[in-house]
Amino acid sequence: MLTSIAIGFLLGACSALGAPSNDPPRVNCCVPKQWEGTMAMVSGQVSGGQPSAKTQSINYHYDYNRMKAALVLDNVRIVEDYNKMVSYSIHPDQCTTSKLTRPLYNCIPINATFLGSFQYGGPQGLQVNDFSVDSLFPGIYGRISFTDDNCLPVLETTAKGEPDAYYNAIGFINIVTAIKDPSVFDVPSPPCPMDEDNVLEMPRRRLSIFADLP
Repeated sequence: MLTSIAIGFLLGACSALGAPSNDPPRVNCCVPKQWEGTMAMVSGQVSGGQPSAKTQSINYHYDYNRMKAALVLDNVRIVEDYNKMVSYSIHPDQCTTSKLTRPLYNCIPINATFLGSFQYGGPQGLQVNDFSVDSLFPGIYGRISFTDDNCLPVLETTAKGEPDAYYNAIGFINIVTAIKDPSVFDVPSPPCPMDEDNVLEMPRRRLSIFADLP
């Protein structure tokens, strides 16, 4: 079901959007300080000359008040602590850490380019504002749309050329503007280390404006 929704979002980016409005560029909005929902992803990559593709569903939790984000998928929970700039990958029997190298965004960055306002569907469809994020991540091309009324993310697409080319589309669905269970941000110790001085700076692909995804 989530795969179908994500593909629908992706196709909608090409066919369901009307022409951009001629309104002047909007002030870049800020997302709610707390929200959570599902990232329905469709992605593909080429590694070592071999293409691959996958679908994935990630429960995403965003709390700007705590300066933390959490991603829950399969058998791993990832907690991104922007107070310490450390990401914890928590498995049932182990925990690994890596350094965060980019900020937690609350407002659409001022260097994101406003592309226009669009409407999904018919006359009563969803009104969104579309932004290019090319300038945020060197070598990566992308765009992300937010609802016009409350600045919630709707669809994000990113792509990168060779080497290690990839394409990624994320549909943000079932969003609520609250955190139902704050324990999703808890970091158990053990197995997670408390000494942040020993955290490794491991390279991670930036697939979303909101999260360094695995």
